[in-house]
Amino acid sequence: MTFTDRNPTGVSPYTFRNIDPATDHLEQVLGAEGAESLFTRTYWRRRVLQALATQGLSPNQQQRLQRLLESIDAFPPEISVSSPEQAMS
Repeated sequence: MTFTDRNPTGVSPYTFRNIDPATDHLEQVLGAEGAESLFTRTYWRRRVLQALATQGLSPNQQQRLQRLLESIDAFPPEISVSSPEQAMS
């Protein structure tokens, strides 16, 4: 997996100095809401991959983010919700 595969924009809003609070937040939200989140698995995956794109992460920071990716992968499959227009046809 290349840098751009992990983060299509190739940019992270974080630094290795401020990534810990962001990771804490992701762990808290995903631990509390998990698969029941209002946001999709794709959204959470993108957020974690964006954090992983941060330059200069320590091995511990990388491991925490990798565990978050693994927990997202363990979510049950997303249910496709049809639009009201599709339901009426």
